[in-house]
Amino acid sequence: MNNCSLLFKTLNQISPVSKPEVEFLLENSKEVTLEKGEFLLKEGQTARSIYFALSGVFRVYQNIDGKEVTSYFSYSERNPFAASFPSFLTQSPSNEYVEAIELSSVVSISFDQLNKLYESSKNFERLGRILAEKNYLLAMERINSLQYQSAGDRYTIFMKIYPGLLNRIAHHYIASYLGVTPESLSRIRKDLASSELK
Repeated sequence: MNNCSLLFKTLNQISPVSKPEVEFLLENSKEVTLEKGEFLLKEGQTARSIYFALSGVFRVYQNIDGKEVTSYFSYSERNPFAASFPSFLTQSPSNEYVEAIELSSVVSISFDQLNKLYESSKNFERLGRILAEKNYLLAMERINSLQYQSAGDRYTIFMKIYPGLLNRIAHHYIASYLGVTPESLSRIRKDLASSELK
């Protein structure tokens, strides 16, 4: 599947856009390939672009008192938009990192070009609003999960919302996302495996 077809399919799952509109988007964007460990954005930098993941996996995290705290993962099969959204929306320095954790490819569109697309297309303007709403809901779900759910429940939910990632990313990244130590994650996995055998 070429980039236009993939982007067309993904965007239409969110809100209807036409093939010519997607072609216009690609004409005003660029494709970037990143090696494992490369960054789209680092703390202190301003997110001048937003990225659509064509392949690979990204993690968004903060460094809090020397400890990396993962907020979420982005990849083409789910949550394909990778960015520090607060930095991008406000055009101010980010407190987040956006890192490729495997060989990855993205389509990059700048803040200015995206706003021109919003001005020229009601479909893209609607798409942007829906994406903003979805990101707000995801953020609230994340906050509620960390505040009110057990680590075991968070791990079960992780497996549901990020299918296929367990064998693609380092387990200490998953532990960071769940808010537990790698040792605690190992215990959770063993307990879950034991309960499934009963």
